[in-house]
Amino acid sequence: MADAAEHLDIGRVLNNTFGVIMRNPLIFLGLSFLIVALPQALVQLATGAATASSDPDAMMAMFSSPSMIAASAGGWLLVMILSILLQATFIIATVKDLNGQPVSLADCIAQAIGKFLPLIGLGIVMTLGIMAGMILLIIPGLILALMWIVASPVMMAEDKGIIDSLKRSAELTKGSKRWIVLLFVVYIILSMILGMLMIPFVFAGPIAIMLVGLVINTLTGAIQGTGIAAIYVDLRIVKEGGNSDALSDIFA
Repeated sequence: MADAAEHLDIGRVLNNTFGVIMRNPLIFLGLSFLIVALPQALVQLATGAATASSDPDAMMAMFSSPSMIAASAGGWLLVMILSILLQATFIIATVKDLNGQPVSLADCIAQAIGKFLPLIGLGIVMTLGIMAGMILLIIPGLILALMWIVASPVMMAEDKGIIDSLKRSAELTKGSKRWIVLLFVVYIILSMILGMLMIPFVFAGPIAIMLVGLVINTLTGAIQGTGIAAIYVDLRIVKEGGNSDALSDIFA
């Protein structure tokens, strides 16, 4: 039996997102700080130090050196790996929390690592599909992005393969795409409001800007990662009539 509303409940998703973060601040804010905010701050510092040179030729030589290119590529690869594991960890922790199950960081990370390679494959297929849609007429790419938005939570929670995860995501999002768009508008507005907090610190120096940026990026990283999982849980509630028994058995 489906939920009477038959579509995503934006208020419920927002309440669940912030509720999960507040109940598990060390996991969500701590990991977001370490994997999202801190690397961005370090890159900002390194870039600022490099561009402080008054010699353009020396600066160009440094950025084009093999060691710098190798370091940049290695750093990008590390951040990508950690970001995938972060998203997977947030998915597991969010679903567990929303079903009243204890959230163990070690268990969540272990389960995330177990799905690492399938998640990479899923990400590649999604990226290629959405890019192809964008190249054609843009709109098909946007539609695919909305259809597949919960493919990662499906793969993590329901132990499905790549194609089945995409199909299941399309099934769950049917009838809720416009509400997902509205939810993203809310997220963009919230991000803009958080970004405005940096305005008073523009003239306070680079260190102050970096510190405020750490706070903002930590918050937005946690909200974004948790929000996707909260959308998945809400869509299942809609499709399954509020019966959480299936959800409760996911990570038992």
